[in-house]
Amino acid sequence: MSEKYRDNQGNYEFDQELLEKAFAEARKIYKERGFQKRMGFGKAPAITTVDMAKAWMSEGHPFTCNNNDEICANALKVLEAGRNAGVPIFHTTTGYVGKEQWDLPRWNEKIPMDKLEIDSEWMEIDPKLKPRPEEPVIHKKYASNFFGTHLAQTLVKLGVDTLIVMGATACACVRHTVMDSTGYGFKTIVPEGTIGDRVPGVVEWNLFDMDAKFADVLSVDEVVEYLNRIDDSVYNSHKAKQVTQLT
Repeated sequence: MSEKYRDNQGNYEFDQELLEKAFAEARKIYKERGFQKRMGFGKAPAITTVDMAKAWMSEGHPFTCNNNDEICANALKVLEAGRNAGVPIFHTTTGYVGKEQWDLPRWNEKIPMDKLEIDSEWMEIDPKLKPRPEEPVIHKKYASNFFGTHLAQTLVKLGVDTLIVMGATACACVRHTVMDSTGYGFKTIVPEGTIGDRVPGVVEWNLFDMDAKFADVLSVDEVVEYLNRIDDSVYNSHKAKQVTQLT
């Protein structure tokens, strides 16, 4: 079924049904060749959100993603299940410091990274996620939640073996975070409906490809059910509420 989207020039159609047919054929090829296996769930998960600050999850910013209300509502279900289970939660946001923004990467030559001022209200984690004071917010400078940050070391310190990744955008920061997560040796889970981007087809394509190669893409209900079974005694003598001491 074709879906209509609106851009600055008016309406245009995106053929979701055609995309799904292409994915169905591609899955056959991948499975025949041994791709798209399941990582499964570990015993000690953590959750990380990727750039779920207001600049991405609220209207009116160059980085605003489509369907952000729905994305935040789905992500909140996962976050609340994690909070109830005592699972460590780490948020990230991307931003740059000062008038000169000396910490701005070359990435700004491609996209308007200079619009992400670290002290701006836009860089606050979106209130639709109901962030808690004990949930650290890591300020990153590039795409992945891991690149140039202490996230991997902190997860290892806690004894985490599984990372649940949600946020924006599918084609860049989420994808790079997922790839790095698997590269660091964590089972990696992406809940469907919690990933944002700005143009049609990008989320669908990247979820398909990540599921084939780097992560298990599962429904929100499956992830919530998993989190409901977690006992926080599995973490290396730390409770999730103590995570802030490590950051």
